[in-house]
Amino acid sequence: MRTEMDRLNFVFVVFLCLAVSDVYCKLPRKVHKTNGGKIVGGSEASIQNYPYQVYLLLKQAFTGDYYQCGGSIVTSRCVLTAAHCITGMESVNIRVGSTDASSGGTTYNSRTMIMHPQYNAGSSDYDIAVIRLLRRINIDGTNSTTVTLPSGNCTVPAGTNLTVTGWGDTMENGVSSETLMAVSVDAVDYDDCKKVYSNLTPRMICAGVPEGGRDSCQGDSGGPLVKTGTKQQVGVVSFGMGCARPGTPGVYSNLCNPNIQRWIRMMGCA
Repeated sequence: MRTEMDRLNFVFVVFLCLAVSDVYCKLPRKVHKTNGGKIVGGSEASIQNYPYQVYLLLKQAFTGDYYQCGGSIVTSRCVLTAAHCITGMESVNIRVGSTDASSGGTTYNSRTMIMHPQYNAGSSDYDIAVIRLLRRINIDGTNSTTVTLPSGNCTVPAGTNLTVTGWGDTMENGVSSETLMAVSVDAVDYDDCKKVYSNLTPRMICAGVPEGGRDSCQGDSGGPLVKTGTKQQVGVVSFGMGCARPGTPGVYSNLCNPNIQRWIRMMGCA
């Protein structure tokens, strides 16, 4: 059972992300279903092109409200997402193998939700979590498959073309999409990104385009950032200053970071 501390933690995360300096986590989007739209600057996508992507419908412990996030299949029993997605949540329903957010595919229930023990809601450092499932995901290779996670000493050089997917908002302060969306962005130099986000840490990477117009947004939280044309996941949607603003890339949890890699392995999810 979730405690009063969980409720306060969730309120703290929301306050920090929405009220402080206009920099906010790409929070779990409260579910208000709409038709059409796009992830900011992207286009409609089939789950068969991104079969590792899953839709998370999370129930908040102290209100009973539902929120959405994204995630990725790491093993048949583990889904990777953002720590801020599961803060204050008591349960999650995971939809696998569907292009649509609210129908199709197969749904699974969680056994446990575990955030990184060093997750810091104030700075979004170590914004990573795993969800263990009650039963194994049926990995069919067409509508459902696992991502490939980095291992060892790896980097994502500036300019690397990346793809982020999800059912999040179609614009800043917009509405979410019923259909899976994908958008192409480029890795941003760490030092350049730190000029925008002074709280950047080695557990974070940045991606976007200088002119803006392409980005993940609220509701895409926890979703995968992969090297375009591959299943190699290098990031998890974490936070940003608005959505798709010029000169303000999105920030992602860095799966090349050895501390994050080590923790995922300790959880039995790699």
